[in-house]
Amino acid sequence: MFWPEHGYTKGDLLTYYFNISPYMLPHLEERPLTMKRMPNGIHGDFFYEKNAPVHTPAWMPRLPVRAEGDTKTINYLVANDVAEMLWVANLGCIEFHPLHAKGEDQLHPTYAFFDLDPFEPAGYDEVRHVAKLIKVVLDQLGLESYPKWSGATGMQIMLPLDRSHTYDEVRGVIGTISDLVHEADKQATTLEWEVKRRTGKVFLDVNMNRQGANIAAAYSVRPEIGAPVSTPVTWDEIDDLDPSDYNVETIFDRLAEVGDLFLPVAEGPGQSLNDAIERLGATPRKAREIKR
Repeated sequence: MFWPEHGYTKGDLLTYYFNISPYMLPHLEERPLTMKRMPNGIHGDFFYEKNAPVHTPAWMPRLPVRAEGDTKTINYLVANDVAEMLWVANLGCIEFHPLHAKGEDQLHPTYAFFDLDPFEPAGYDEVRHVAKLIKVVLDQLGLESYPKWSGATGMQIMLPLDRSHTYDEVRGVIGTISDLVHEADKQATTLEWEVKRRTGKVFLDVNMNRQGANIAAAYSVRPEIGAPVSTPVTWDEIDDLDPSDYNVETIFDRLAEVGDLFLPVAEGPGQSLNDAIERLGATPRKAREIKR
């Protein structure tokens, strides 16, 4: 029983991923997966795993990646077809966390993104407000962007890239735009690293644009009550759609109506940030080190 409040079992999770696979696979193909394993459901203990487990069958693809600034290699699992998706989900991976780059070239991400993370009492309304501030800047820069509700409390705004930029360059652009948005509304936004100083504001997490980091893929289930799904939306829908409306049962009606709004993020061809870098005077930024 993975969602006891709703009666959803592990079998229901596997059924969902089987049915969603035609839409979700483009967002997973050739991407290393960081696994958050929750073998006892959403209320049970969990642990993170990057290397393929020792019992991984030979037919499951692995992608060796050298950790940034390290000498060790991590053998990530990859899910390129529905059987491989289900094998990962069967480990108790309720959600899928792909890395930002594809294939052997893990130094150049296929997208840049803004990660909008609200801290109570801030919520969906505040996220909508901040997202629209970001959209104003992106429109002025001529950058294509695609929003999605995270399936939890936040939102990601994705900018598909042509894979010509390093992570440092991407953080330079995302960080500079985040600085501008913060200056425009310091009451609604925060760039503070200390969690206790983010209360009531939307945190703009620039540092998520780093090698080895990951976010929940489009259409991934989230380990929250209600079995919500990370759902792409259009900019015109942001004010009208309630993120809690989309879960493992309701997402299929939406997909039948609008299709996969995130295909440009998954398949490219992507865009260059060179003009934005010049216009913003954005210099490369190093990632903040994360310790666990």
